[in-house]
Amino acid sequence: CLAMGASVPRDLAAPGRDLRGVHFAMDYLVQQNRLNAGDVIGDAERIEACGKVVVVIGGGDTGSDCVGTARRQGAKEIHQLEILPEPPERTNPQTPWPNWPNILRTSTSHEEGCFRRWRAQTKEFTGVGGQVSKLHGCEVNWLPEGDRWRMKEAPGTEFDLQADLVLLAMGFTHVVHGGLLEQFGLKLDTSGNLAVSEGLQTSEEGIFAAGDAVTGASLVVRAIDSGRAVAASIDRWFDAG
Repeated sequence: CLAMGASVPRDLAAPGRDLRGVHFAMDYLVQQNRLNAGDVIGDAERIEACGKVVVVIGGGDTGSDCVGTARRQGAKEIHQLEILPEPPERTNPQTPWPNWPNILRTSTSHEEGCFRRWRAQTKEFTGVGGQVSKLHGCEVNWLPEGDRWRMKEAPGTEFDLQADLVLLAMGFTHVVHGGLLEQFGLKLDTSGNLAVSEGLQTSEEGIFAAGDAVTGASLVVRAIDSGRAVAASIDRWFDAG
């Protein structure tokens, strides 16, 4: 049973993405865990926020962890950008029970100090000598289009931010495609997740999958439910054999 999660980070297709100082959030957070565990990390590899203006792109839990870590490292200033509108603080009629409530969540990391900006789209990074120094962005409006929402740039809302360190925390896309997936020759769906039958069996007999490896990044409770379902399917597969 493959339950390896969806750990491929969502990237940002913006000019200047390849400048030094622009990193995936998990590279930054995992490195800090290694430092806390006593690992020695060379200066060339080290991602450090001390004394820098840090911009975190993404308003979720991973972004919040980046804010807290940068604050503890002694960042000069921290900005967190989220492309979605600011949700209400208490109740949201658009996500009634039993849906997961889309409400404003302020973590202890936010309380330690950062500037939060909503409806903010990153358009470009610029730098000096190959090192990022500025983020160029704009605000966006979200317009209803049938049963979906369409994002549109808001005229006259362009802004620039100093950015000595940029951390991309925009979520995750799908399971890593190398390793066991390649060795077993497993098929993928159109989203890059493992393709499975109704009983959560992959394209190869006797190999099952569950959780985010099948659905993409989702909630822990859904992974638990998927784990129970795949266990029942594997039990039935043994009985049939």
